[in-house]
Amino acid sequence: MALKGDLQSKTVWVLFTWALIATVGFGWVLGKRSISGPPRPAESRPATKPIAAATASALSTTAPVSRGAPTYPQFVSSIPKPFRGRWDELVSDKCKDREARFTLGGRTLENFEVRWDVTKVKLYSPTEMDLFVTTKDDNASQVDDVFQFKLADGGQSLTGRKPGTDFFQRCPKG
Repeated sequence: MALKGDLQSKTVWVLFTWALIATVGFGWVLGKRSISGPPRPAESRPATKPIAAATASALSTTAPVSRGAPTYPQFVSSIPKPFRGRWDELVSDKCKDREARFTLGGRTLENFEVRWDVTKVKLYSPTEMDLFVTTKDDNASQVDDVFQFKLADGGQSLTGRKPGTDFFQRCPKG
């Protein structure tokens, strides 16, 4: 009787092993199909190269890898350097203190008596951005706002991104 029990346990283990292998294999096939998408008709499948030929052609490529141009829109954490500086509607008087003057720093926007902290910057191009800022009002409540800027005149003027907004000129240094 002991021989019959050993044979039964071996048979159970063999069947269990085969079932496990079949389950893993079936799961792999299903997983592969879900990653590659639904099967395509034979005529629309791309022609495949033998592995050795594909590897050889990939290794023979000597073109340098380029990073390419930046893609927009993109978010950055500080104001880009071309936008930084003092800006005013009147530069003929060397940008005397007025409410219309403002200063863009790396992480701040200052306008008259208000200092705004930059939370993020959304760049639409090297010359256009949305500036997300926050500050506290007189009651210590948080105020969030978005300013839209566009560089013009080769970076010497700053305006809003929408047509018809005011132009500010870069203040002379000093």
